Amino acid sequence: MAGATLEFDAVAALAVVNEAAAALADPAPMLRDIGEYLLIAHDQRFASQASPDGTPWQALSPAYLKRKKKNRDKILVLDGFLKNTLRYQVNNNELLFGTNRIYGAMMHFGGSIDIAARSQQAYFRQDGKTGDVGNQFVSKRKSNFAQWVTIGAYTIQIPARPWLGISDDDNYAIAGIATRYLMPNSA
Repeated sequence: MAGATLEFDAVAALAVVNEAAAALADPAPMLRDIGEYLLIAHDQRFASQASPDGTPWQALSPAYLKRKKKNRDKILVLDGFLKNTLRYQVNNNELLFGTNRIYGAMMHFGGSIDIAARSQQAYFRQDGKTGDVGNQFVSKRKSNFAQWVTIGAYTIQIPARPWLGISDDDNYAIAGIATRYLMPNSA
């Protein structure tokens, strides 16, 4: 009977398996790389003004846009605190990613904010000659006429603008990072 002999040198394969096992034993470096990637991906998301699935964020309301003084062309950006407070933290075998800003969840999921009724002093300018009171508020320093006003309770509706998460492209990139750690000689 004719035969064939196949010799298999498992040293290279065993080295890959050992490197993958070492990466799984201490995944912190891999998780830190994924955290860095997520910072970049979310920065790009704020630049594109779109949710992880690519849906553009809902436009600002005309009333808010009228009074917004800074970054009028940007949604979810007034001073940049939400975008600039994104952080990641690696603990044992987990990666935590997000913001410490309380309003981050409201911006992501949407919701309503109930404002209670209140009374306060309002300041105006009064014309010295005619006695007419202007119809715009001014600072206390610029005012020469003050009046107590009562503002009724009202609700502000915040639309959902999903900003936190990963897209399909992000999934592939994260899988690529993991692959580099699990199979370091394959790159």
